[in-house]
Amino acid sequence: MYFRWLGLTALVAVVAALDLTFPAHDAVAAASALVIRRLGPSYVDQIAFAPLPAAATGNDVAEVSTKDGKLHIAGSSATAMGYALQWYLKTVVHTQTDWEDHPLVLPATLPPVNATHRLEKASKYTYYQNVCTVSYSSWTWSWAKWEAHIDWMALNGINMPLAFTGQEKVWQATFAQFNISRHGLEKFFAGAAFLAWGRMGNVRGSWGKGPLPQAFIDDQFNLQLQILGRMREFGMLPALPGFAGHVPEEIHALYPRAKVSRSPNWGSFPDQFCCVYMLDPTDPLYAAIGEAFVETQQQLYGYTSSLYQADTYNEMDPAQSDPAYLALASKAVIDSMTAADPKAVWLMQGWLFLSGYWTDERMAAYIGGVPDDKMLILDLYSLASDVQPLWQKSHNYFGKAWIYCVLHNFGGNLGLRGDLPTIGTAPVAARHNSNDTMVGVGLTMEGIYQNYIVYDLALSMPWTDKPVDVLQYADGFVQARYHGANPSAQQAWARLATSVYNVTLGFGGVTKNLITRRPNWHLTEPKFMPPEITYDAKDVQKALKDLLAAAPALQSSTAYRHDVVDITRQVLSDLILLHYKQLRDTFAAGKAPASTVAALADQILVLGTDLDRILATHEDFLLGRWLFDAKALGNTTELSTYYEYEARNQITRWGDGNGNAITDYASKQWAGLVGSYYLVRWRIWLSEVTAAYEAKRVVDDKAVWKAMEAFELGWQTETISYPIDAHGDTVALAKELYAKYAAPTAVWDPRQNFLPASGLM
Repeated sequence: MYFRWLGLTALVAVVAALDLTFPAHDAVAAASALVIRRLGPSYVDQIAFAPLPAAATGNDVAEVSTKDGKLHIAGSSATAMGYALQWYLKTVVHTQTDWEDHPLVLPATLPPVNATHRLEKASKYTYYQNVCTVSYSSWTWSWAKWEAHIDWMALNGINMPLAFTGQEKVWQATFAQFNISRHGLEKFFAGAAFLAWGRMGNVRGSWGKGPLPQAFIDDQFNLQLQILGRMREFGMLPALPGFAGHVPEEIHALYPRAKVSRSPNWGSFPDQFCCVYMLDPTDPLYAAIGEAFVETQQQLYGYTSSLYQADTYNEMDPAQSDPAYLALASKAVIDSMTAADPKAVWLMQGWLFLSGYWTDERMAAYIGGVPDDKMLILDLYSLASDVQPLWQKSHNYFGKAWIYCVLHNFGGNLGLRGDLPTIGTAPVAARHNSNDTMVGVGLTMEGIYQNYIVYDLALSMPWTDKPVDVLQYADGFVQARYHGANPSAQQAWARLATSVYNVTLGFGGVTKNLITRRPNWHLTEPKFMPPEITYDAKDVQKALKDLLAAAPALQSSTAYRHDVVDITRQVLSDLILLHYKQLRDTFAAGKAPASTVAALADQILVLGTDLDRILATHEDFLLGRWLFDAKALGNTTELSTYYEYEARNQITRWGDGNGNAITDYASKQWAGLVGSYYLVRWRIWLSEVTAAYEAKRVVDDKAVWKAMEAFELGWQTETISYPIDAHGDTVALAKELYAKYAAPTAVWDPRQNFLPASGLM
């Protein structure tokens, strides 16, 4: 069999060296500039940076010490120096950077280090980003935000970031060489908030408010030049786009002899937006377009990293199953890259191999069509529980280099959940069992701004060859996040570490708050983002109580207040789940008086209202900021309206005319969105539920659906502005809500089917 011929040697293979070279850079200058931007000019003279040779393995190393009253940081690269600086800030100064750019808290004079500390990387690469992240989190970012974020990357030792911004300008120039018209590209490019799925060949075209604006294409391209420039200053190796075979419809007419097919309907979209045209990898035109794209990209960027990311079959299976064909298909991808760049390496997400289509034989054939030194695979879902980890199933990807990845989040949803025990041990075990094929650790979440402790731990794993003690790690995390030791805060996070962050090998993404889903009687059925909780909800309530006890010392910290909101949000989410289930069961039993059903419905709405209130007290949880950033992209009313629609649609209906197939996938628990969108839907449904129960009939699902459709479609096109600044006292409100819902003598008792005061029905 083909698999046996290809796979037996892979069982004992040691990966061939990837032909990848980090950019030459002035590490000392880059690190010094980082200090100016993130710590401030007054700290430049307090820190001395110096170069240090890499380890014999080629992996980064760094040393931190104090000499003559000055902090000394030596490193083999700018990202090694950045990681060492962050290590110092976290362990000595007790402050740290994060995704939200919460401010560092620094003394006027940096404290000394008690000895020389050497940090050595166990894995060469620290990878960052999912191909979806740019759409779920950063499509509206300005250069100021990107600059801060790249600094964050450097401080966390990230040396292989995905760099996908602005590629549509390159596609325009490439497809012009093959006579594709402007109109043809307008039908091809996805909308501004959905470019990730257009690039992967899942959708085509921009629904709602017209085609992707040329102004956006131009602005994003210019932004990409700045992004690449800064990444190169840090010596990072950015992963650039490659050609994956997805082409405009006009190709079919212009090149009638080319082997073109259409992909399956990925999201139940109408023909205008679905079933992307795909050029067969074995067709000569595939090689021509792939080569032209790499050449054009290098010309426009004035640079190439020789690392190209492409996913030909993302959530879509190949049309053929013959192993020989699959080998030729993958060979065509790398050949199109090396024709323009002989040093090209193909970076591929291993997500496609989760499909049942990919037997060992087919996987081995597809991977085997590419030389070992020309492919790097992201083991995207390394923490999967429902399937054997792909790196194990594929015998370390049959000898290819691969990166252990923490996916964890889908759609940028909020929900306290993680698997710290596995993250703190599995990358070490995988590395030891990889026959040297595992060459890195990466973050591949679809959306950021959630569960930062999960990713903070993961970013430390490339720098250790020993398992991490989770409770000890969590204790250090708290001290860095809140700028010092605090017994109450440390106890709170110890509770979280052994409850919500102890969901080991759990299926799917973070826990979905039911309030963010279209209400019906089937919300607790197993989903990829599970609504049920596997921990004791009282542990989260106790953690909130502990964290609030630390308020006198910590409430001036932005990160502390963020966490108070986040944990209160989870307490309310868990209670909404509890009361939804009580309502469902009570309705089904049909024995309780109608007033009980009305009270249960009212409880859910009150909980949702309180959720909106607590979210409004912190700037990190505001719908207004998401919409403001989107509208700011446009310099005309027409453009601002387009971007606002894109922003609204992504976090709600995710599409148009597709039967709500992806509705609420990228939901967010943000103030404004909860109040103006989610609660309105629940009022529609709960009003019908109470009326149906009183009339002793079933819920009229068709009437509910019609009312919700009308409301949702109207909300998509609104241009109402929402606050971009927080209002209210986070700690005071959180204490009020704790006393109301979770305290031993709570005014409101979650075990009873009533509220002491009338609500919102």
